[in-house]
Amino acid sequence: MYHRKNVERKERHILRLAREDAAGKLLSRAPDLADLHMKIDETQRGGSVGDRRYIRRVVLAQAPALFEVPCSDPQCENGGYDVTDEILSALASRRTLFEGQQSCSGRCGANTCGRVFHYVATATYRTEQSAEPG
Repeated sequence: MYHRKNVERKERHILRLAREDAAGKLLSRAPDLADLHMKIDETQRGGSVGDRRYIRRVVLAQAPALFEVPCSDPQCENGGYDVTDEILSALASRRTLFEGQQSCSGRCGANTCGRVFHYVATATYRTEQSAEPG
């Protein structure tokens, strides 16, 4: 069983890298982006306090234009959150503060996982003058 899980993990990693390559780089989609960080809460369905809370600082020089986050429940199969479209849309509109929420559609045994992912993102952009060389 351990070997099968290891193989599945490697396959997921390879597929993730392929999706990142296909998405391209974040700075090609938002070239004037100077900084992006996200406060993330993930809670159980109906939970009011974050079971998992953290801040993700996006390393712009390397970041793919892909915002997929796996579900943190170890029992969840095929779960996670894809907030790529909403984040790229907010960045294209040069929004400085935006948030979103999504429920996990994975399965925990016979039940839908239903964990809830909520983020608040803060973005800063280079001004026209600072984007010019010199």
